[in-house]
Amino acid sequence: MWKIEEEEEELWKKAELSSPEAAYLTAIAHPRRRMESLAARAARQSLPWTGYGSLAHSYPWAAAATAPFPVGIDLERRRPFPQTVASYFMQEAERDQLQHTDLTYWHFWCAKELAYKLLCSEFDAVSFRRELFFDGQEVVFRRGGAERRIRVGFVEGEAWLLGLGFFV
Repeated sequence: MWKIEEEEEELWKKAELSSPEAAYLTAIAHPRRRMESLAARAARQSLPWTGYGSLAHSYPWAAAATAPFPVGIDLERRRPFPQTVASYFMQEAERDQLQHTDLTYWHFWCAKELAYKLLCSEFDAVSFRRELFFDGQEVVFRRGGAERRIRVGFVEGEAWLLGLGFFV
């Protein structure tokens, strides 16, 4: 976890970017979005590279993870969840689960977002609502005959929620 307190110029130095990454980040017009992306990449530099990695950010926080296997993370700043969004990414059974668990809408969002990051190298246009189901511990992806399971855990701070997932 990284709380963004640096100026943008300092993050450019810490991030150690490849030419394509630098071009991508330079093209981000919104200063806060650029800072988030830079901070996540700077956080990545503080970790040993072990073959796979994932980045996440939600201002003023950024995070990175590396592992010797595919890993996905998502980070959300604690704030009220926009209730109108739930029906776009959650199945009815998932919304029913919220009544019987300590998990929040943000937990479900984090789980599906990190699952998307893991799945996007193999599948196009993953539907959060139709193809991803989070049971509180695993996200199950189903498309046709394909099924993938992703184990999900959370680390929670007072101001943020970090989800971490990997294929099982």
